[in-house]
Amino acid sequence: MSALQFSSFFTPLGYGSLVCCIVASAISVWIKTVHRRGKNVHMLVTILGCMVALCLLLPVFLWFRLRTLAPQTRLAGLESWGILLYMLVCGWLMPLSAVVMHWFVASTFSQAKVVDKQSMDPITDQQPASTLQPPRYQSGIVSPYVFREDIPWGWLEYKNGSFQGQRLALKRVVATLGREEYCDIWLDDDMASRHHAELAWHNGQICLTDCSSLNGLLLNGQRIQGTVLVTSNDRIEIGHQHFSLILAEQKDAQADQYDPLVNHTWRSSLDLQAEIDTGGPVSMAPEANSSAMQANRARQTPNTDVALPHAGRDNEADYLMVKNGKRAGQRVILEGPVCTIGRGIECTVILTDLSIARLHAQLVQQESQWYIQDMAGQNNTFLNEDSVTEASILTPGDLIRLGDIQLAYGKMSRLSNTTMPPIAITKTMSGPGPLRLPSRVKPE
Repeated sequence: MSALQFSSFFTPLGYGSLVCCIVASAISVWIKTVHRRGKNVHMLVTILGCMVALCLLLPVFLWFRLRTLAPQTRLAGLESWGILLYMLVCGWLMPLSAVVMHWFVASTFSQAKVVDKQSMDPITDQQPASTLQPPRYQSGIVSPYVFREDIPWGWLEYKNGSFQGQRLALKRVVATLGREEYCDIWLDDDMASRHHAELAWHNGQICLTDCSSLNGLLLNGQRIQGTVLVTSNDRIEIGHQHFSLILAEQKDAQADQYDPLVNHTWRSSLDLQAEIDTGGPVSMAPEANSSAMQANRARQTPNTDVALPHAGRDNEADYLMVKNGKRAGQRVILEGPVCTIGRGIECTVILTDLSIARLHAQLVQQESQWYIQDMAGQNNTFLNEDSVTEASILTPGDLIRLGDIQLAYGKMSRLSNTTMPPIAITKTMSGPGPLRLPSRVKPE
């Protein structure tokens, strides 16, 4: 066989072998990433087989370059057909066989994994996750609260990143997570989808749903699809963001939800005085009754954090005034022998600031005196700009600094119970007369 005749067979077969190896590697990656078949090791073995085939083809190209320099060169039939057969095996048969093996081995592995999982799952009466139909996010419709606006049913706690330790309250029936602005929990992560996942409260159970995210959703290190049930302390991973789910005690939430004043009938002082004078209940007009109820509600709703008076207590109350931060201007009454301050939800005074430790400091009352003690152990508690290394006594006017938050300690007089004198009502034969109250001076 002449060199020209051999070249007509070698050129398409050789370059076709290179293309076949590259396409086989791309098909293996497509099988793993798009169809999600098999493990990463299956894909790596297939790609490695294609790379070996390419390496085996390199000597053939060198031989062809050196052997066919002269057009008059003639090749033996055994030599030429042996080279072509070698290229057919290494350049075509090896990569195609690797791709076919990847497909069938991955399919067998996936079926075996499903069978093993079904055989290992215990038989219970609980509804399987695949049949759950939790409430889902609907565009333009605001999800209702589970209990109340101020009562969360759980929290998502950051486990990494710059927000590590912070908790995000979950209050609504459906909480959305993703990069979109409308999501309840906005994720600043390129690995997160616009609408990545949803957490839903469904009949006392918590459901986690993967909303067809591109990079997937991991629950306790395992990727999930569709809807699954989650419990407290489960770890949720979305891209580079790691969260821990913390559920509130339902009995505590329901106890907080109960308002003893919901079924209370509000009555004004006019009703009580009229009852005393007439010897029986006096009914008011609906308009007057409504205005009286609103007036009483306004009078009984405190505007500041002041403790209600209790019989048997001293006339002075100790308090802490928050000077800066999110709770700036709020006053916290110190009650009980021990008062803890920190970022943790178990603390008496909760300060949600990154500079505050979970349990930063504690105040202890002994013989009507309050003492402050550092609990973080990081030399980040100061009393009048002096580092607190041991229990220190507090005096009114002292300035406490915990991280970046400043607190002022002071004393205030407690409210005392007073009884208003009875209001005289002049009655006529036709019924109760007009009530004379002190008039307010009109501005000129």
